[in-house]
Amino acid sequence: MAYRLTYSASIEWVAPGMGPFDNPGGPNQTGGNAQTLYFPNTQGQVSGVNYPPTSTTFLASDITALLASMTTDLSTQMNAAIARVQGFSSGGG
Repeated sequence: MAYRLTYSASIEWVAPGMGPFDNPGGPNQTGGNAQTLYFPNTQGQVSGVNYPPTSTTFLASDITALLASMTTDLSTQMNAAIARVQGFSSGGG
């Protein structure tokens, strides 16, 4: 058996004049005019690293390794989508 870390992140662009509750947060929720881009944990490999990462133990070193691979995965996904996220402010995305 192994431990697996699962995670997700959402980038939301809230237009000027919109309140913080115009778009409820979280995956698969809609409402208001805010634009959301959802980043789940990647299945498979990214740059030769398996995602989601797993560990057969749950020690302090495992936690550090799991979190490091999570940040690598999310930063890889977000950097690939940076133009799309920046396009939200102009109505694109």
